[in-house]
Amino acid sequence: MNPYVNIHTHHVGEGINILDVGEGKAWVEGEEKRKSVEGQEVFYSVGIHPMKLAGLGENVFTGIEDTTRMEKVIAIGECGLDRRSPICMKTQEEILDVQVGLAEELRKPLIIHCVKAYSELIAVKKRTGSSVPWIIHGYNNNEQILRQLLDHGFYISVGAALLNSHSNAFQLLRVIPLGALFLENDDKEVEIHVIYEAASAILGIEVEALKEMMRMNYNKVFGK
Repeated sequence: MNPYVNIHTHHVGEGINILDVGEGKAWVEGEEKRKSVEGQEVFYSVGIHPMKLAGLGENVFTGIEDTTRMEKVIAIGECGLDRRSPICMKTQEEILDVQVGLAEELRKPLIIHCVKAYSELIAVKKRTGSSVPWIIHGYNNNEQILRQLLDHGFYISVGAALLNSHSNAFQLLRVIPLGALFLENDDKEVEIHVIYEAASAILGIEVEALKEMMRMNYNKVFGK
């Protein structure tokens, strides 16, 4: 198996894939088919995305608790905070709190979606005293926020933004300690090996060595 570690992807690449399946159960039926995909380890994350809260209404937690307990679900997410959401920040924080509690109970990492609410996110992490890993999904923000996140123990996952030399992700990749880094392609039509090759070039590290580093991070965070 090629030791790619592809955190939070909708596109099945090579190696280890963690597929975000939202809060539903439809993925369960396709699980047997996914097992047959050669050369891959396929796992799942389940969570309540802050941009989907308006459509869920009072049934926001329906089915999530029993689904998150499944063995193939190894992370809670995407969950988090987003100022673009029509749902007020207080309610978003309350819903995030529940998912943090679930992650703590199950000892599963959180995959975090955050837009323009990093100070609130850090405050939630501090207030809850959460001890499971928090992984920022698709980071492409500025250096000040990045350093704050690193200071508070967040892991940072970066993706297709690395292909744009003018992006924050490209400019700041070297700031992220290798022990706190993950790579992803999310739902972009970019193969994960392209992301690895871009990161390799930016960091001046051979692709195979980078793969091994990501494998070590995966083992540390997900206990696999």
